[in-house]
Amino acid sequence: MTVEAASATWKFEFLDTVNADPQCTPACLKIIKAYLHFASEAAPVAFMAKSELVARTDLGEATIKRTRKLLAKLGYLKAIGKTAEGAVQYRLHNARKQTIDEHIILVREKLAEDRREGKRRFRVRSAMREDQNEPPRNAMGGSKGPPRSDQNEPQIPRLIPRGIFSEGIDILTANSEFIGGTHESQQREQNGLSETAGYAAMSRGDGSDEPIPVPSDQDEAQTMMETICDGRAVPDIVRRRLQNMLQAGVLTPRMASNILAPVGDAA
Repeated sequence: MTVEAASATWKFEFLDTVNADPQCTPACLKIIKAYLHFASEAAPVAFMAKSELVARTDLGEATIKRTRKLLAKLGYLKAIGKTAEGAVQYRLHNARKQTIDEHIILVREKLAEDRREGKRRFRVRSAMREDQNEPPRNAMGGSKGPPRSDQNEPQIPRLIPRGIFSEGIDILTANSEFIGGTHESQQREQNGLSETAGYAAMSRGDGSDEPIPVPSDQDEAQTMMETICDGRAVPDIVRRRLQNMLQAGVLTPRMASNILAPVGDAA
């Protein structure tokens, strides 16, 4: 590096330090820049008449006096004498370079931390808003919001017990819940289904709560289903469930009677 390049680098670093120094004012930068014009790294000494400083910095004399005192206090200017004309001669020294370099690093890290904290708080606020807008959940973890209709779901008569669309134990449970003393007898009277006539003869014993014998093949199952339904217009989904229960050995005459009764009402 040449002497001129080294001197230029020294001047730029000096100006950068004063510019970033939180204790310096804008007037400090103007005055240091004016003195650096006449100084170099090899000869860091300069002097100017007060009128020359006014012309180069556009500052008032009172501001110049106050600013040079501050620069001397911070260590950037050190008076070393006066010229024959009475101008004060100063040695320029970048006294706070290391301090200001560390200050810049700390400020940079603090700003980065503030940005991270701001992003974290934004995420927290966003999550809180989402929680507030989310519909409350029931004890099973499902939403308590308004139910959504499924256009693809088959339209089933409302009077058909829900239990017949389940499998295995759920079918028995649902139908047992559907059975009720007075309601049960009324349904049997309205539909004229007998627990002893027709398919009751296929049960194991005389009781209507005994499961109907399991058919030996598909043809026998179809024949038994015709007998059980007794010519009624039973929806295919109900007929399939009854046949599944029959072939599983769980269908009783009483159960079939109570399943078919609301189908007759709906028709």
